[in-house]
Amino acid sequence: MKSSARGLPRLGLIGLLCWFVPSVGVTLVLYCLGLFGLSQLTKYPFPGDPPVADLNTELALYGWPFILVGYCFFFVARKEPARIIQLWRNVLHPLTLLSFLAIAPSFALVAVRHWGEWSDLKAMLQVHEARVRALSSRADGTLSQDEFARAKAWFQEQPVTFRFALKSEPVKLRLMMTIPPYVGVDFRDGGAAVFDPVTMACISSD
Repeated sequence: MKSSARGLPRLGLIGLLCWFVPSVGVTLVLYCLGLFGLSQLTKYPFPGDPPVADLNTELALYGWPFILVGYCFFFVARKEPARIIQLWRNVLHPLTLLSFLAIAPSFALVAVRHWGEWSDLKAMLQVHEARVRALSSRADGTLSQDEFARAKAWFQEQPVTFRFALKSEPVKLRLMMTIPPYVGVDFRDGGAAVFDPVTMACISSD
């Protein structure tokens, strides 16, 4: 029992030694991406090409769990008198906090799409996604050429528009893909984007 109890902190130290440099690299990358995202922030609703906030959010959701593994090792070995413990405290703690602060605006930009006028757009996307999905004869929802043509004609005959308070002209919903999500938002002079109708994360933009 005693040997196993002593072996666990040692295992934590080995894990920290392996995780330290990669974790520093991940936090620095996330911090730099966050700063770049801040420089791209705009009140204009178009998510951008590429959608920087969405990309930052997705990368952070991969990067932070990786760092969390290192923190598990740190928790196991935190009482050991080893230089790597102090190094982790002095370097990784502040870098992790900085990465959170830098990426937070990107998360906020994506999260805000569930409230206010964005929530109205989300509801419209979901309604028209269901209408297009009803045209598909395939289990996976993929549209055939004829089904895509019918859905596209429907949007052309009955234009669906939405007005953002910060945009002088209304945006337009149109059919963009043969697989879900089918419906995208045409921002006119600002390009076009496809959003996941549930998470409202930007899947593609141009």
